[in-house]
Amino acid sequence: MSETLQPVSKQISRGEARRRAMLDATWEILATKGFAAVTLNDVISRSGGSRTTLYEAFGGKDGLIASVLTEKCQEFSEILQTSLGSDIPPREALLNFTIIMTEKCLDDESIRIMSFLQLEMDQFPGIRETFMKNGPEPVTERTISFFQHQNDIGNMRIADPEFTAKMFLAMIQGQWRDVVLETAPSHIPSKDEIVKRANQLIDLLFNGIWTRNRED
Repeated sequence: MSETLQPVSKQISRGEARRRAMLDATWEILATKGFAAVTLNDVISRSGGSRTTLYEAFGGKDGLIASVLTEKCQEFSEILQTSLGSDIPPREALLNFTIIMTEKCLDDESIRIMSFLQLEMDQFPGIRETFMKNGPEPVTERTISFFQHQNDIGNMRIADPEFTAKMFLAMIQGQWRDVVLETAPSHIPSKDEIVKRANQLIDLLFNGIWTRNRED
């Protein structure tokens, strides 16, 4: 019995290895040259696979790009969601989340991918939907859930967890956007700068803005 099953197991293993190689090759091209630069011939040449295997696994170029973008977005969002652990004090959790998200968004690969998304979205209509569904949307939902939970257990008083979560994420995304996009060459902040700004952002979130004539 084991002798008849062994070739099937090896066949499945080889198929998964080819699929993995194609995804890696696609991401290598995509992350350096953009979505339009991905060609099936180039992917096949780099991965050592075949056109038949590619079509069977992904259905073509659009499916291949969607698969690799889904995988990378899920990896990114899972890291962020994990940082919002319920057993961590809310301020510490949100500070860690802010630092991690900032670092991830400002690494060279992320900046290139976002540039390609903005430039080539019209050519590949499904890209935006795939990106949003597997990246920003689950992160937003997890952040809303975090604020709702903290309100429910009495750690924080939050009138509208959804609004608070979306404004919090917008603050993180917006704090470096002008610095990165409007300077030439782009200024990528150091770790110390990121941590300092993250603490300022969390201070603003928790303390708000106090007027001078406010009574203690």
